[in-house]
Formats: sequence, C-alpha cells, structure tokens
Amino acid sequence: MKKLYFLTFLSLCSMGYSQVTLPHYDGLDYATGSALQTQTGWTALNTGDDLAIVAGSLNYTALQVSTGNKLAFGGAGIDAGKDFTSQTTNTVYFSILLNVTDLTATTSTTGGYIAGFVQGTSSSFGGTLWLNKVSESTFNIGVNPRTTAANTVYSTGPYNTNTTYLVVISYTFNDGTANDIVKLWINPSSLGATEPTASATATNAGTDLTSVGRLLIRQGSATDTPNVELDEFRIGTTWAEVTPQNSANVNENAIAGLKIYPNPNSGSTLYVTSDLIGDKSVVVFDVLGKQILKVANATDNGINIGNLKAGIYMVKVSQDGKSATRKLVVQ
Repeated sequence: MKKLYFLTFLSLCSMGYSQVTLPHYDGLDYATGSALQTQTGWTALNTGDDLAIVAGSLNYTALQVSTGNKLAFGGAGIDAGKDFTSQTTNTVYFSILLNVTDLTATTSTTGGYIAGFVQGTSSSFGGTLWLNKVSESTFNIGVNPRTTAANTVYSTGPYNTNTTYLVVISYTFNDGTANDIVKLWINPSSLGATEPTASATATNAGTDLTSVGRLLIRQGSATDTPNVELDEFRIGTTWAEVTPQNSANVNENAIAGLKIYPNPNSGSTLYVTSDLIGDKSVVVFDVLGKQILKVANATDNGINIGNLKAGIYMVKVSQDGKSATRKLVVQ
C-alpha cells in the first residue's frame, strides 16, 4: 500500500510539472485567440491580461520557414515560462523573431526586458532581452546579464518599428564568480554554421545564475513594454540549433533539374529526380535539425517516407559531388 501511495504521489508531481528537452522549437502552432500561458508546456507566472496568440507568422528570409501563428502583447500583464532541461555549464542560446509594432505608450528612459532565461522556477533572471524607445518609430535592442537596467548593453541602432528582426541571445557559464557572459545578435551575419561576431556582449559583475531551465516571456509595464509581436522560439546548446537556414537559400540550384515531389506529400513515397546521372544520397531532417531518415543510394523509383509524421522537414540531396536542400511538407 505504501508503494501505491508513493507512485500516486510521483504521478501527481509529474502532472504538475513538465519540461522539454533541448534543442526545442516552438512555432506557436496554437489556436488564434487563445493565450500562450494556457498552452501545453507553458506556465503562467503571475496575473493580468493574456499573452495573445494572433493569426499569421513573422518571417525572416534567411531563417527556416515559419510555421504556426505568432504572439502579440504590450504593457503590463501575465508573464509566461517554458521549462526545459536544466543547463549548468557551457553556453545556452535562445532565438526569436521580433517585431515592435507600436511605441506610443512607452515613456521609460531606461527600457525594459521582454524575454530571458530563468534559474529553475525562481525569479532570478539572466540573459535578458531589452527594448528601449528612441523615437515614436525607432528603438534600441540590448542584452543584460541579469535585470539591473544600468547593466544593459545595447547594440548599434536604432531599429525600426513594423520590421521583423532575428534576435539571438546566449548565456555562458564560466568557472568562478561574477563572470558569466551574455551575448546578443540581431540579424546575424551567418546562420546554421559557425557563431558570428555578436552585436553586443556583457559580462556579469554580480551574482551569476547557477543554472538556466526556463524561457521567460515578460510584460513589464505600460511605460517600458511596447506593443510587440514574437514568433519562432528556439532554445538550444549550439548556434546551429537556434539558427536553422531557410532551404531556399542553401544551394538551391546546385543540382541541375532537381525535383522533389509530390510536395506537399500525403502518401508514403517521395520521388527525388534530377538531370544528373547516378544514385543520390537523400537525408531528411526535422525542424530542429535532427536526422530522421537517410537513403544512401536513392533511385528515381522513390523512397519510403511512410513513417514520417505530419509536419515540415528539410531534405538534403547529394549527387555527383553537389548538394541541395529543399523543404518538404508531409500532410
């Protein structure tokens, strides 16, 4: 009987707490009109107006194609967190698409933060993303090791309203105390490969975080949080995991006459053909870059994709020393 009580206790605990593993992607594929904090994996951290899911996606040409809807909020209200496997060493990244739509009500001269990492489920935040109004149509973007406004380092700006930016933030744990480093990239010069030079960097001068295990989305106040839209949330431990390239920009025409069809695909066979002679290597990746399927010697007779779940995939084809990557939609 004691064992039964213990198992029941563990079950109840697991129902009240869940976390995602890294790398993690959230394209906000939630119903229009719903609230972010009510979605599976997200937790409301206070009270107030909702973090609203609205129709449409933000898009950034060089980044992997957007899915789902987007998030819109401004002023004060509910904050939300998504828990992930706790990290205590090395570097952790998150990336988002950001569009500031209205700065009219923003009057703060020090700015405010709208996202960041959280130490466990506490109120200790780090690697925070800051916005600071410059004019009615421009703003600066900054990063802070913690949350003291004076420690925010802003990138060279300003940036324009109603424009989508790819923003990446990293938090690096260093041995010792008061020396963790945060970095910020805005429209980075390279995606999916080697980490480029950051737009802004700051070294913590106070108490470092001991871990990060939650992504925070925050509504500060009516004076420091402008109206914003966010989309395409990614969390990972490498640069490549949070900056996957758009297949349309990766060797799109490297293989003459390359065709991948039917696409969208609702069957179990995918045909990959080209003007070149010889077998092809075909590798299928999910949106997080995880290899799902590999066929070393694919022929024009087609490959079996019957085990793929509905969703968006990247198909990399290699033939005759050349390679190309295309998006595949499985229905």
